Amino acid sequence: IFVVVNVDGSLVQHPLTCLGSFNREEEGWRRDNDWDILWMVDEEEKKKGNSFLVNLEERTGGGIFTCHSLDRTLLKNTTVLVKHMDEQKRILEGSTTTGIQDVCYMKCSTRNYQGEFHCSWKFTTKRVGNVMSVRVARGLSDAENISCSVDASGQQWTCSSSSGQSDIMCSVNSSGLGVSCVDRQYCPYAEETDRITLTIYMRTNYLLEEYSQRFYLSEIVKPDKVSINKVNSSTIEWRYPVSWNSPTSYFPLSFQVKEIKGRERKNGCTCDSPCTKVRTTSSQWSVKAKVMVCVRAQDALCDSHWSDWTEYRSVPHSLVYCIQQNLSSRTPSRSMHLNY
Repeated sequence: IFVVVNVDGSLVQHPLTCLGSFNREEEGWRRDNDWDILWMVDEEEKKKGNSFLVNLEERTGGGIFTCHSLDRTLLKNTTVLVKHMDEQKRILEGSTTTGIQDVCYMKCSTRNYQGEFHCSWKFTTKRVGNVMSVRVARGLSDAENISCSVDASGQQWTCSSSSGQSDIMCSVNSSGLGVSCVDRQYCPYAEETDRITLTIYMRTNYLLEEYSQRFYLSEIVKPDKVSINKVNSSTIEWRYPVSWNSPTSYFPLSFQVKEIKGRERKNGCTCDSPCTKVRTTSSQWSVKAKVMVCVRAQDALCDSHWSDWTEYRSVPHSLVYCIQQNLSSRTPSRSMHLNY
């Protein structure tokens, strides 16, 4: 049995009982010290009786509380977790966005509009936790009336609402650093009317913390990298990612093209120096000699994440000619052996 106790910094006392109750009107009621029961905390003997008063303060006091008969037969096992009510988090690393006070502990993204999404996190240097529970739903009303269950592995959670409007399944990654989810009620051709609310309950020792994120899929979508092909000596073209939704007329992408010249090419597409940037819906580009071209994509209908850059490095015509000449002048080694 797991018991979660909310604390606010002051001393909180939470009663546990092993057998029966303290209602004098119930048959079989006895005084606490009349019970032949032994309480142990984390395998250390503490007291006798049917009740145990747990003292919790700040983030301490949790543990495994077991009661036994006098011959040490286990009667009940209760794990008490402490959940502090303040906003200071200890388990996951957080980051702030410029100009926004809220701290983000989870990063969520999706590669398309198929209803799948992934959220990840990082542990702080002092603590490593594990996922205790997952709750996910669409809309605040469904989030309040959601019912979640977990499979035998303890890694796969399914959350459904009584209204039937929310049915989302999440799997905790084997690394323990993220969850992958799919909204089984999602339709890519309909407008999202409600945000997804994902709540992760993270545990380390006997401390429990709650982390939540709310989003539309359109807010977290990030296309995969585009592929670039050479059309001719002076033109390249790129294609939509294979993972992107079709038809592209209904799910259009816009592209950003960046040209990098000179020594800055060694830094790749992530260069911070001034570069020529053009936003376009075209899928072709004229390539200049000794210029590296970088292309990335974004959903054309919403201001969401850009894909990672795809780079194309043109090879000077003189270098291509030299390589061709060098290759044609070589004599295959097999022919040399046949001449002996």
